[in-house]
Amino acid sequence: MRAPMFGRMNDSSGRSARAWRRVRTTTLVLMAICSTTLGVAYYDARQAGVTSSDVQTETNGWSLLGWFVAVSICVCLVWRRRWPWQIFLAGCIATIVLPIDGFLPLAGLFTVLLLGTAPRRAAAATALATVAVGVSVARDVHDGVPSVSSMWRSVFPYAKDTAFPWWLVLIITLVLVGADVLIVALLRSRRALDTTTRSQAIATVEISRLSEEVARRAERERIAREIHDALGHRLSLLNLHAGALEMAAGDNPKIARSARVVRESAQQSMADLRSLLGLLREPGDPDVSKALLTLNDLPRLIDESLAAGSPVASSIFIDDSSPLDEQVSHTVYRITQELLTNARKHSPHEMIRLHLEARPSSGIEISTANRMAPGTQGTPGTRASFRPGNGLTGIHERVTQCGGQSWAWVDDDGAFRVLVRLPWQFRPAEQKVSR
Repeated sequence: MRAPMFGRMNDSSGRSARAWRRVRTTTLVLMAICSTTLGVAYYDARQAGVTSSDVQTETNGWSLLGWFVAVSICVCLVWRRRWPWQIFLAGCIATIVLPIDGFLPLAGLFTVLLLGTAPRRAAAATALATVAVGVSVARDVHDGVPSVSSMWRSVFPYAKDTAFPWWLVLIITLVLVGADVLIVALLRSRRALDTTTRSQAIATVEISRLSEEVARRAERERIAREIHDALGHRLSLLNLHAGALEMAAGDNPKIARSARVVRESAQQSMADLRSLLGLLREPGDPDVSKALLTLNDLPRLIDESLAAGSPVASSIFIDDSSPLDEQVSHTVYRITQELLTNARKHSPHEMIRLHLEARPSSGIEISTANRMAPGTQGTPGTRASFRPGNGLTGIHERVTQCGGQSWAWVDDDGAFRVLVRLPWQFRPAEQKVSR
């Protein structure tokens, strides 16, 4: 359930971020329109010579045209991230030519610097925005303008006939542009800090994962050494004594053949042990994976059973029109090996009937049947459950790991039967047990 919940959390946070961006864009556009409209209104008031007692003005055609152009640029702020430089240049030119304030150059400069650009282009954009804002401030406070029709004269009270200081115009312009650049620098620093924090969190998770992997590898190495020390020595002794017994058999071919089978089985066990230890130490090594026994090794497995004196009647059909999953192929080999081993162990010298059919369309089916040894308990006609302590436990675990089904029962004729069905591809999510 964790993955869907995590996906829903991501979708929710994504929708929240998009909604917040829409709110910011809408607020920015509305502020630009209001500021532009206010700038045009002050311009009309200056043109009409409004005093403190005269509050009604009449908009002329030039200011109305400028207002429509400025509002169009304000609406284009919606696409400021797609065309930052085009909208910035249009805002600067409109501020210099039209009777509007310096909001559009400041908004365009903010976007250009926030999205990132080369230092020279950033300096050029800052200089152009400074010129545009300075022109708008100077236009607002030129000589003969009353305070009621000038925003900056209302903030800094200078008489109508008093010249507005040029240095104050410069200070206002630099403060506006400097505040814009400072806010951008703070936001970019915050973004860099957030990015660094996320990178540190990812690095912490990766370090934790690598530490766990190192600990698991150390544990696998320890287990591999224990297995090698415990079984390697005994198998080598078994191989040595079997070779000596084969040489001492002399004219007794039966004993010599049995000794040879024991020696070859010991050698094969040593090879299997080395393969399994390699898999334990390096699970992802392709050379180790190639060393694992698969479906193609079944003929040799049956020959080994025959050489050991266990009669096997086998029928094997494999449709190789589609590649078989390597893990499933290895599982098929191990299950078949365990079935033959169990039959030899519990019913020695009894005929083992093995049937294996592998098709991409229907999966893999393995079945064995053998007469039960005298004195073996079993209820005919019932499917036996898997109990810990018998050889079927390992088969059951391998089958469930691959997402297959398995049955074991004694039929009406007193024969012990095992049926295993596996999918063609490894599907661990579909594990189920059938009885």
